[in-house]
Amino acid sequence: MIRYAIVGAGRMGNAHANNLSCIENAQLAGVYDILPERSRELAQKHNAAACSSLDELLALPNLDCLIVTTPTYAHAEAVQAACQANIGIFCEKPLCRTQDDADRLLALLEGYQKLFAVGFVRRHMYKVIKAKQMLDANTLGRILYCNVDLPHGKYKRMPGDWFADFELCGGAILDMLAHHVDLCNWFFGQPVNVYASSLLLDSKLPLPADYVASIVNYDSGVICNLMSSWQRVGRSGEMMEIQGEKGTLIIDGTDLLTYYDQQGNLQKIDPAAEFPAPKVAGHGVDNVNAASGFFRQSLSLTSALAGEKLPLPGIKEAYDSLKVGLAMIESSQTGKVVAF
Repeated sequence: MIRYAIVGAGRMGNAHANNLSCIENAQLAGVYDILPERSRELAQKHNAAACSSLDELLALPNLDCLIVTTPTYAHAEAVQAACQANIGIFCEKPLCRTQDDADRLLALLEGYQKLFAVGFVRRHMYKVIKAKQMLDANTLGRILYCNVDLPHGKYKRMPGDWFADFELCGGAILDMLAHHVDLCNWFFGQPVNVYASSLLLDSKLPLPADYVASIVNYDSGVICNLMSSWQRVGRSGEMMEIQGEKGTLIIDGTDLLTYYDQQGNLQKIDPAAEFPAPKVAGHGVDNVNAASGFFRQSLSLTSALAGEKLPLPGIKEAYDSLKVGLAMIESSQTGKVVAF
């Protein structure tokens, strides 16, 4: 049995707990949140211990892994504490908020003997796995450019919320765009330089909102154009369009991939035909989609902690995505291209 602890009992903490409840060899041992009522509510739901501090949580017997779902600015503290406890660590993205924290965590975790994984959930989605296979098979030929379109039209956070404070959360750049920055890194290689323009959660706006437009150039020659927004009203969606010499591949908010060949013929590809949904067990099944990236992520994490060799994104991937995001922020603040 793989025993987990969760620090941070908000939306993502609850999502991870629900997924773990449907995995036969996973158990939630304890929960800690700075708001005691949140700890108690999540712990009661999953028959776990509600702890009054992070130290108490990490002192629970036979823990295998700490899941870090605290606010972004608090990630580093929890990761460092888990390292001291010498247990596995799963940290939600982004890795942390600042370059200094990122450098400290990289130095701490590069030689860490236990598992460290980061929550780049899109890497676990069937459609993304299939897309990576097609890229590796050279189906699209030489990749020329990539467009990422990521608007969120229902941003409701208010002043005073940490998620509306740029210094604490990093805005749409570090939070929402982090997933697609990671996919660009995974698909296209090493970033060479970054240029960006962003609202940076401009505090002069009547209500919090954010926007970023960025160009990232890769050593493979691929040009990536990335847009993300937090809007009070408007459209929501996601689209990643990859243009190659032999065709175009689109990953969007549906479960299907869209592929255009050189002649313009359209093909809809269903990745589920190749990747059957994993087994779901336990209570909470009605609240969990076994075919989703989130469940597959929890299942892969549990399997890796049990000793299975799986290529989970770790400290390097977390650091590299954050590096690009922080470069977007620097470019937006200075108006200059940031080179690596």
